[in-house]
Amino acid sequence: MAQVAGDDPVPLWRLFWRMGGWITLIFLVFLAAMTLFSVLSLNLANRFDSEGRETSAEVLDKYETVTTDSDGDRETTYYFVLQYETQRGDTIEITRSVGTGIYRRTDPGERIPVWYLESEPDRIEINRGENRSASVITQWIALAFGIAALVAMWFPARWAVAAVRARRYGARETAQVTGTKATNYRVNNRHRYRLTWKEQSGRMGQSLAYKEEQLDGYRPGETITVYQGIKRAWWSGDVGERPGPTDG
Repeated sequence: MAQVAGDDPVPLWRLFWRMGGWITLIFLVFLAAMTLFSVLSLNLANRFDSEGRETSAEVLDKYETVTTDSDGDRETTYYFVLQYETQRGDTIEITRSVGTGIYRRTDPGERIPVWYLESEPDRIEINRGENRSASVITQWIALAFGIAALVAMWFPARWAVAAVRARRYGARETAQVTGTKATNYRVNNRHRYRLTWKEQSGRMGQSLAYKEEQLDGYRPGETITVYQGIKRAWWSGDVGERPGPTDG
């Protein structure tokens, strides 16, 4: 049968995960990545403030690369091949990605101002303060992912708590299966399905999402057990059975 965990009460965390709580993890991963990038950019900006040295770099060459993603979208990246001399007399040659504007208005042979780190002369800023700007931008992006994570956590957490509360305190009733219905999303290009039922009061209900074959054992007209919550009923096949006697 298509149950989460047999007849045993399903843990709160597992219900949270099945109700979409896993999406929270995705946002948290992006939040961590953006936060790390922001910290690294800020540290680099502080280094440029303390040991950045300005010089003039010659554009030896410039070129662009085009990549295509799985959706067919094309992305162009622009590069300069730069050569400059440090205050210590060292000649540095590096290849560095640049913005569209400076790429189009600068030709090979021209010189542009750059800032390099005295302790790491092959690390440069073409636009002074670009690392600090990147840090600020990623901080805002991280904030957006943080808010998204809270929203993604709130809804499945609320549903999971409601389901556990209904199983623990709600009236245990029977309902009549009316069939299954396909959801609007797919996993591995296969629709997920929900079991649908009609309660004794006439109210309609539906289960969590399952693979179609997991619900093959339930036919219209069969009887299932549901627990009444404040706003809806929850199928025992989703939430498990209440511990102890199950009469009434």
